[in-house]
This record gives sequence, C-alpha cells and structure tokens, in this order.
Amino acid sequence: MRLILHILLMVIFASSALPRSAASATTGRFWTYFNLVALVSNNWSFVAMPGVRYEFARTDDALLRPRKEFYFYELLIGPTYARTRGRFSMKLPFWYYYMGFPSKDAYDFSHNIEFLPIFNFRAGKILLTSRTIFHNTVYASVYETPELRKGYSLVIRQYFEMAYGLNQRLSLQLADEPFFGVIEDSEAPPSAIGFWPTGFRLNRIYAGLKFQVTPYFSLAPLYVFETAYDEGRVTDTNHYIFLSFNYLMELF
Repeated sequence: MRLILHILLMVIFASSALPRSAASATTGRFWTYFNLVALVSNNWSFVAMPGVRYEFARTDDALLRPRKEFYFYELLIGPTYARTRGRFSMKLPFWYYYMGFPSKDAYDFSHNIEFLPIFNFRAGKILLTSRTIFHNTVYASVYETPELRKGYSLVIRQYFEMAYGLNQRLSLQLADEPFFGVIEDSEAPPSAIGFWPTGFRLNRIYAGLKFQVTPYFSLAPLYVFETAYDEGRVTDTNHYIFLSFNYLMELF
C-alpha cells in the first residue's frame, strides 16, 4: 500500500515538473456519474450511465479564459458480458457513448463506440483491476461540413486500479489512466471535442473511497488529478471532485 502511494505521488510531482505551454490553465471541476446496471442473466447485464461535469474555478497563465461552468454531458449505454472463475473475473462491455459539449456560443456533440475489456484479480483484501478502453469516434458535430463530421479516430485509455478493503463495506481506491491517440482521422483537423490527434494526450490519477451502502447500491467519492499534454508540454492541470453512484438491479 505504501509503495502504491509513493508511486502515485511521484507521478503527480513528475507531471507538475514537466514544461508548461504559454496558454496553460489550472481548473477546479465537479464530475458525477449515475451507473445503473440491470442484470438480465448470470453473465449478461445492460448498463446505462449518464454523467455531467461542471467547472467551478479556473486560473489561466496567459489567455484569461472564463470558467466553463457546465461544459460536458455524457451517456454510456449498452450490454456487458461477465465471467468469474476463482480469483479472476472478466467483463466485456460494448457501449455507445454520447458526448455533449455545451458552451455559451454553441452546443457540439460526438457519437462514439466503446469496447472496454476489464480484468480483475482478488488476493485477500486487495483487488487489482485492468481496464482498456478502445474509444472509437465516428461522428463529431464541431466540424463545418457534413463530410468532415463523419470520420474515424481511435483513442486507447489504459486504466490500472488497486482497491484495498478496509472492512466489509469500505475500500480504498487508487488508480492511474493514461490516454493515447492511436488513429487520427485522415481529413478532419484534430480536436479535443472531435477526432483526437495521435500521441500521449492525457493522464488521470484517481484516489478515494468506495462505500458499499447495500448489496445493490454503492457510492464512491474520489479526487482526480488530470494533466493534458500537447507535444510533451502540459496544457492544462485539472482537479476534480468525482462522485459516482452505482445501482444494481436483478431482472431474472
């Protein structure tokens, strides 16, 4: 446990020490999910997960941009296949992902397909998780012409988490998640709210708790430290208060 804490602190300090662009910003944000899981059999479930993000504080080094307030709406929906064998478990979600980007002047959105294999290994009080998200963007309204709005880009997000059970209902969660642009659209210019550019673009560090309130409902308050990059330089440093609500229904 101490080793994991030391590693996370080293990553945060290393991110802070990287060169920053002239237009870098530091923000404070709130992010919440409501994760509804409907079990339809022992191995299959259907998931609906709406979310919203709000920016309540912003400090710009140069551009003096105002805080965004409500700046992101999202909805993930789709089936998940799961299997468990001994200490190992596996989930194979295949979801549609709607991303909305409200601003004072416009409302842009994108349509995405997510495939995210998840593997868990439990050893006593420790649960290790690996989740690889293949984020496929197929439509982005931010572009001017219909031809540019329809395209394709691929981002891979590799999430590693360690959860430590403090007791039967409470666990400590620590995780890291880098984002890599792998395939860039051949025609549309790269955009953070459209088709992503290639390369290492984002990293998130998560730390917090998970409360298993009942067998069917859990609550997870987390702190998220996020750094955005452009050609190796830090463009934004974002601090999130992240709160997720998780509810499980059995339909069989």
